[in-house]
Amino acid sequence: MFSDAIECYEAMGKALTSSARPPWTRILVDASLEGSRVDAVVSYWNGQTDKPAGYLTGVPMLARYVYELARLVRDEEKGFFKKCHFDLRSDGKFNVEFEY
Repeated sequence: MFSDAIECYEAMGKALTSSARPPWTRILVDASLEGSRVDAVVSYWNGQTDKPAGYLTGVPMLARYVYELARLVRDEEKGFFKKCHFDLRSDGKFNVEFEY
């Protein structure tokens, strides 16, 4: 599906931004992976507050993108990640952390 993780990050970002109602400042995906099952909570912020303004549901293709990302960043010794935290900012910057 993707040739590298960057393509996957871009696709995730597009899916998330098209699902969020502007103006948003931050979107955070907390995903867990168990086998081929992906569970995700997607929070969004619309200001400089500590608490999210709400949650996004039904983000197109998000579960598939998370699984593909796990495949692309797979660790030879540890295998697929168990958790992924994808933090997207409205200026286009993002941060990703994995737990194995």
